[in-house]
Amino acid sequence: MQGKKDGCKEWPIEGESLFSYKGEPLPYMPFCYKHPDYWHVIEKETKRTGDMINSRKLFDDSETAHPITEEEMIKIEKIHGTLLLIGAEDDVLWDTAKYIRRMELRMKDHPHTCRLESVIYEHGTHFVFPESMLKTMLPIGSGIFMKLAFQAARKYPKECQTARLDIDQRVKNAVAEWKSAEK
Repeated sequence: MQGKKDGCKEWPIEGESLFSYKGEPLPYMPFCYKHPDYWHVIEKETKRTGDMINSRKLFDDSETAHPITEEEMIKIEKIHGTLLLIGAEDDVLWDTAKYIRRMELRMKDHPHTCRLESVIYEHGTHFVFPESMLKTMLPIGSGIFMKLAFQAARKYPKECQTARLDIDQRVKNAVAEWKSAEK
């Protein structure tokens, strides 16, 4: 949950899934930190790294304490169509690159009909948005915002922008392919 509780801006909902499908809660990996430690871990990592927010340790520690079970895995092999997975090694909210690699392995191990396209950038931050989308959301100052939000964007601005431009093209290509298949 987000808001304000005991000086914390965010806290976990214990024993409850954050997501549901057809009204049923989905299996999930529980967080290893309870309130208020949950927020204190995020706050400490954010301060240590200089990012706007940094929750990666929270997710890493939670998965170490509770390895994800098959029941908790998203059955991506059941997806029909194109699955476009995009992430960056320097994502500080969670280990996107590890999760993408896990999904790539899952697709190798399970029969599927979908086409998988995945790319992991060394630098791109958590906001691996297409450049045009970022410009739409923040028509003025998007580059400044990225640098304020993420240390990696300050250290590697050209690499992050190059990633966003490449993502822009990949998404445009995927949409064009999807549209042409509809006809």
